[in-house]
Amino acid sequence: MGVRKDQGAYLILRSAGRWSDVFRLASPQGAVMGRASANEIVIRTEQASRQHARVSWSADSWILEDLGSRNGTLLNGQPISSPTRLEDSDLIEVAGFAITFARKIEGGAGEPVRSATAASQATDEQITLEMDPSAITDRRRHSSYLFDPTGSARSASEANHGQSSRHLLQLAFALARCDEIEQAVDIVLDCLAAHVPLDTAGAYVWQTRKTRGKSQDIPLAGTRQSGSRSYRRPPEALLASVATEDGEAVLARNVMGDEQLATENSRGELDAESVVMAPARDQRNQLRGVLHVTTTAGTPPLGSNELEFIVATCEIFGESLGNLADRQRLDRSLRQSQKQIKELQDRLGNKVNIVGKSASIGEIVQQIGMAAPTNATVLVRGESGVGKELVAAALHHASDRNAGPLICLNCAALSPTLLESELFGHEKGAFTGATDRKSGKFEAADGGTLMLDEIGEMSPEVQAKFLRVLEGHPFERVGGHEAIKVDVRVVAATNRDLQTMVREGKFRQDLYYRLHVVEIVVPPLRNRGKDCLHLAEYFLAQFNQEMGRRIEGFSDPAKQALLEYSWPGNIRELKNVVERAVVLNTKNRIEVTDLALAPATQSMPASGLTNEPVEMTLAALEQIHIERVLRHTDGNKSRASAILGIERSTLDRKLKRFSAAK
Repeated sequence: MGVRKDQGAYLILRSAGRWSDVFRLASPQGAVMGRASANEIVIRTEQASRQHARVSWSADSWILEDLGSRNGTLLNGQPISSPTRLEDSDLIEVAGFAITFARKIEGGAGEPVRSATAASQATDEQITLEMDPSAITDRRRHSSYLFDPTGSARSASEANHGQSSRHLLQLAFALARCDEIEQAVDIVLDCLAAHVPLDTAGAYVWQTRKTRGKSQDIPLAGTRQSGSRSYRRPPEALLASVATEDGEAVLARNVMGDEQLATENSRGELDAESVVMAPARDQRNQLRGVLHVTTTAGTPPLGSNELEFIVATCEIFGESLGNLADRQRLDRSLRQSQKQIKELQDRLGNKVNIVGKSASIGEIVQQIGMAAPTNATVLVRGESGVGKELVAAALHHASDRNAGPLICLNCAALSPTLLESELFGHEKGAFTGATDRKSGKFEAADGGTLMLDEIGEMSPEVQAKFLRVLEGHPFERVGGHEAIKVDVRVVAATNRDLQTMVREGKFRQDLYYRLHVVEIVVPPLRNRGKDCLHLAEYFLAQFNQEMGRRIEGFSDPAKQALLEYSWPGNIRELKNVVERAVVLNTKNRIEVTDLALAPATQSMPASGLTNEPVEMTLAALEQIHIERVLRHTDGNKSRASAILGIERSTLDRKLKRFSAAK
């Protein structure tokens, strides 16, 4: 005889404040609770009588009655002496264990109300229902299969427990090898179908954060069935009760005909006999999915052993889904980073592109190709403006260190004290103004390349410390005592003749030999033939793009002027000349009048004569030339001294002498 729809009710059995079983009251006689194994709900504790209490249908309501037990039955904390009508959410206490009576599943899904009496009288070890709730307490993180250090099972025999543990270990290894969520779902469902006596199983997986926490939006990721019965989605209320932040695994038995715990088949029948819904969470307790397993009438219902195995499967499944989601997120981030790196490399490629077709440039490119894969120190020599820093950048980006930093420092721009601090760093209070600890360029360039321009301007004290680092020794910050060791490749550059400086005692000989492992000499622009025109066209295209201009090229007279000019400032000067011509040009071609070429540094006529009077002292001629160069460099003494081939201090002395003579 079936139960009418308005008679439906549930006994929600709890352990440690969480659902452990849902027993559906589906017959007029209801359910008997007690120690006897023939009871519908078995309570294995000496505090319970063999037949302790009964819940049954009478007239128009469910009734609770005590069956003459030794310790009595409590309803909402009060003992009952006669059959008492049950109301929704009433709390029944039998032998110290709390059971909630609920008209609907939602009504019993809230926080349990367990009295102090019940808490003091019952323990997980004392209470065992038919499906052994003590073994599934807090399924989400304490499955005995995975976390019982003794290796013994409380709800299954040791042999069954060991066999299930082996199956779960195989599952964990199989999921660890997965690359896709779909593959993981198939492995989990195959495992359930092989080791759990089920009729159907379904896996629900959240793919995005937007749908997480909304049960109606959970996509069905895969199904399995052992017979002809097809899988059906569970009622949304049941799915929602599990798919929450604190939702727990639920085992519901005796559910046939209950539309709150099962859905109809194609014939309109509710044929499910038992149901397990279990959440899958990762180690961050983030819900990743839900497993749904059912059996039908005529087959053994799911019990504690099956629930234990399904919950343990969910724990492994949740970790796998979390790892796969993290991997996919990292893959997306890596692809995005790689895309950005490629874009930056493409942009940077324009800046490290060595332009030219002359034999000297071909030789430099060949030298860079041979030296770049090594860790050898490289000395780049050449006049100011020839592109020594460009050669250093090409060496870096063609080496295995290209993923590391490229750090550049001009040694001529700093005093000896500041240069030492910039190179090696300093500790707080090392000198006046050192208010904080600062890392030096060597530390910043760790794993990459350090380019030191104007290495000839380094003081003897700094040279000594620099040499020790080049020889592989650790160094200390200024004012510090901590030994620091770095992996840095050094590329040094200079426009000075270091050999002459060694002979004059201005540069350490041992440091020179250490730097002079590989030497690349960059010729001045005036010695590179038509490379001047190639570079001019290259800079024109670059500035056209940057400024949105459409200048087509240079006129023939302009090209001839570029070829005849001596370029004392080399490539740097050429770039500035082209940039000015693009900025101020209103035509579609650059004419010779658009080129700001300094007359004072034009190449000399073949006869070697100038417009200066012949009867002039050498000192006067020197003064005239120095003043021309200063005008050409707009008063930049460092650049002027580089063009003149003298030290900055020498130029200052000459200018002071010229001033005194006036």
